[in-house]
Amino acid sequence: MAFAFIQRGGLLTVLSTDKSFYSRGEPVRISLFKLNISPSPITFTYPTSQRYDFIVTDFSGEVWRWSADRVFVPVVDTITLYPGQSRSYVETWPQENSEGSRVQPGMYRVYGLNTSTQTNAFPGPSVVISVAG
Repeated sequence: MAFAFIQRGGLLTVLSTDKSFYSRGEPVRISLFKLNISPSPITFTYPTSQRYDFIVTDFSGEVWRWSADRVFVPVVDTITLYPGQSRSYVETWPQENSEGSRVQPGMYRVYGLNTSTQTNAFPGPSVVISVAG
């Protein structure tokens, strides 16, 4: 398992993958966990129905983005996390690039993003994984 976390104010954001090393073509399970560790509620405003995103990069730049082929409803919404309350999101990267081709063996960085207007200006946590040939 690979994992990383970032704490900003009372929000703890944890990103993890189910493994650190993968065989070529093996699905990569990615999890993003947001937890309010403060004694006060935290409210997030979202400009669309999208709540999170996952991005995979290699040395040359972005390889895959979970949201790239999805449509989100353009409606402003808010979500409040009360003290101790959390949200989690899980998706799978099929080791394909944005064009649907299998990626090459190598090192990849996986990012997890909270897409609220309050947090999307900050980089999310990231982990490095390895894909073997």
